[in-house]
Amino acid sequence: MSGKDFTEHILHYRNIFIYLLIGTALTVGASYMDFNVSNSIAGAVFVGLTIATVKGYLVAANFMHLNSEKKLIHWILLLTVFFLGLLLLIPLLWDINLISNY
Repeated sequence: MSGKDFTEHILHYRNIFIYLLIGTALTVGASYMDFNVSNSIAGAVFVGLTIATVKGYLVAANFMHLNSEKKLIHWILLLTVFFLGLLLLIPLLWDINLISNY
């Protein structure tokens, strides 16, 4: 690795670190905000999860090097996210009685 490549590599990781710091500051700032929606908890959770998703993407894509992986790993990751969402919806489905309680 030449000196120029090494410097670009370090600058790239420094920029990702700065973005993560900004995301952390946004998360802390959002925790003090009052969201004027009918259910303020849902608004706060949505904002918090959105910021966490962006930060998670930055970590996974850059520090875990998922940007340079084959397409199969992306499909596996999307399948995992789909099933996570499905598992998170099960209590909601129980609550509205679409799934019978045992």
